[in-house]
Amino acid sequence: MGKHKVPVPAPVERALDTALDKALAVQRPVVLAYLRRVRAGKPHASPAMVVEMLERRYLAAVVGIGAASGGAAAVPGAGTAASIAAGVAEISAFVSATGMYVLALAELHGVPVSDPDLRRALVLGVMVGSAGPRAIEGAEGQSAHWAQVLNRPDAKGKVAGINTRLARLLVTRFGARQGALLVGRALPLGIGAGIGAAGNAALAGSAISAARRAFGPAPQAFPPPVIDA
Repeated sequence: MGKHKVPVPAPVERALDTALDKALAVQRPVVLAYLRRVRAGKPHASPAMVVEMLERRYLAAVVGIGAASGGAAAVPGAGTAASIAAGVAEISAFVSATGMYVLALAELHGVPVSDPDLRRALVLGVMVGSAGPRAIEGAEGQSAHWAQVLNRPDAKGKVAGINTRLARLLVTRFGARQGALLVGRALPLGIGAGIGAAGNAALAGSAISAARRAFGPAPQAFPPPVIDA
């Protein structure tokens, strides 16, 4: 029996498009400032410890976002339409948090995020999970992790095509999962809050695993400070 394709609700597809554009509009100085704030919490932390700090912050943020969105259904008088509207807004917050996590991780690994096409490929590649490397030409079978492959000078002309493939995957894979969560979050009596938190935790866990595959182990040393971002 073949796999049944879950249709992506139109509000989810629109929310993904808008949220992705917003997340990718973040400029490099903003990403670097966020990374500096994280490091300031533990000035003597190693790069590996900072990676763990970024992961914990990201997971805590998206779990809170999911619970708050699902909790809207428990508010007396809140209808299903209002709950779904809250879920669509939550998708935007989730994508923004994921974008900041991925871009900060890229800078920590010495992959500058000043190029818009590279930013898009990094964020999309992590969000689609295990399907990302297969969509990135030349990434599989290489000794380097795929984020490092995309940062090579000879990959610059290929990134736009890679982004097209990743965008299709984002809608079909991530979009379908978010669509299912959207319905679950609309359940009443606080059930939606639990579904939202658990669903976002699962999605974030998938993104963290994908990011580890993309960037590889933490670097031994921090990259040189950026003077002019």
